[in-house]
Amino acid sequence: MRNKTGNGHSVNVDQFLDDIKTVVRDGEELLKAGVTGAKEKAIQGARTTDKKVRQYPYQSLGVVFGLGLLAGVVASSLLSGRPEED
Repeated sequence: MRNKTGNGHSVNVDQFLDDIKTVVRDGEELLKAGVTGAKEKAIQGARTTDKKVRQYPYQSLGVVFGLGLLAGVVASSLLSGRPEED
């Protein structure tokens, strides 16, 4: 099907729609590949973390405790409601 545009050029609408479908299909495939890659990286990161925690259990516990304490202090100071001094 050919249509004339306002500027005098003819456009093959069926070819245009087929091209759009191809672009969408390729985009979907790229998106799926990206999600798969991110999932594999996340799984690998979780395995590495698990391995290190099992290798150094007490050090890991100390780091987690320290981070929790730091987060608690920061949250406490933010929620205390004291006005800032100039």
